[in-house]
Amino acid sequence: MPGPIRPLTSTNRPDARRHALPRPPRRAARSDGRGHRDHPTAPERIRNRDSDYLYRFDSYFYYLAGFPEPEAVLVMVAGPESRSILFCREKHPERELWEGFRYGPEGARKAFGFDDAQPFAALDEALRS
Repeated sequence: MPGPIRPLTSTNRPDARRHALPRPPRRAARSDGRGHRDHPTAPERIRNRDSDYLYRFDSYFYYLAGFPEPEAVLVMVAGPESRSILFCREKHPERELWEGFRYGPEGARKAFGFDDAQPFAALDEALRS
């Protein structure tokens, strides 16, 4: 089984791309100048009952995040201090035996340069606040 896909190492890293993006449009921003953009990745596709197609991430998501795993959302918060937050699957050793390597929130934050990373299950609660 192949190992994890390594993050890009060139000077044109996804974290530099995220910070170079302009702020959200005025209509999306709140009165205090803050706003956010959500970038989900592509869903997994099931071929038949117990077989999946090879996963292909969303190109726009990958350009900004560099993160190759399914079930992930990049939230970019604009304001006085812009932040990028990744919501992804948690590290799960037993599932990794069948599905392959997972970075998990902590590993993704360190490897891909996100300001914060949280489990995918926390997405709804985070977007409400």
